[in-house]
Amino acid sequence: MSSSRVSVPFLVVGLLVGAVGGYFGAFMVYQPQLDNYQVQNAALSLSVSRLQSNLSQAETRTSMLESELAEAEEQISGYETKVSSYEVQVSSLGSQVSDLQSRLDNMLSITVTQHYEWVYGTWLWEERYRWDLPIPMSLYCEYYERPRPTSWSDWVSMAKDPSDDYYIDQMIQQINAAAIRDGFTEKEKVNFVISFVQSLPYTEDDVTTPWNEYPRYPIETLFDRGGDCEDTSILVAALLDRLGYDVALLILLYEDHAAVGVSIEGVYGSYYEYEGEKYFYLETTGDDWTIGQIPYFEDDRAYIYPLNP
Repeated sequence: MSSSRVSVPFLVVGLLVGAVGGYFGAFMVYQPQLDNYQVQNAALSLSVSRLQSNLSQAETRTSMLESELAEAEEQISGYETKVSSYEVQVSSLGSQVSDLQSRLDNMLSITVTQHYEWVYGTWLWEERYRWDLPIPMSLYCEYYERPRPTSWSDWVSMAKDPSDDYYIDQMIQQINAAAIRDGFTEKEKVNFVISFVQSLPYTEDDVTTPWNEYPRYPIETLFDRGGDCEDTSILVAALLDRLGYDVALLILLYEDHAAVGVSIEGVYGSYYEYEGEKYFYLETTGDDWTIGQIPYFEDDRAYIYPLNP
């Protein structure tokens, strides 16, 4: 009876000791794994935290890019609207240019007939002459757009320019017809040409053109129906040259004046001599000046440019 009572406590103690030993054994076995799990969990938590941070940054960047994209799309839309507007304007300007080109072509296709009327004669007789000369607007514009010569010697090439020969020759035909009909001498024929050109109004370059000095080609002077001294001198030189006379342009530098000289037999008056040839003075402006008559100049020295040197 007493032995049974002693065994029970020992059994309990044994069980307790066994339980403690089992727990301790289990603790010693599983604790390292638990610690490892905790370390891995901490590492995973840190990784998750970093991923969440990166995700937050990515979302912020995405939001910014979406905002920039929306702004860019708005700008593109604005540019497209402007481009569309410009295209409309370009189309409108293209139509205007086409219309202007059509109108210009119509203008250039026009032929303008210039009418000239003047009186020529002597104290014994005089007659009124009337001439018409059709000149294409396109030809006039072609000459108008040409650059102007920068030296007096280049005026010779203006007088002899071949592009207007057809129209100069029409004037020559009328001059010769009048000379034959009215029985002009060579001197009278030259004076007849001078009287025609002197009948054209004198106009200043800075009034009729945008330039202070603007020498005209013969066809321009005929079309404009006037000019200043170099314009009418170039025209006279062109006409007399086509008539077969030996002519020269005279540049009176110190008088700021231009005139023409003609070599012709049986004439008396003022002349300039060049390489043994006498060029009698022709005044191309004013009225009633005839061959050999020269206006009063304080300094009548002249540069001489023959058309056929």
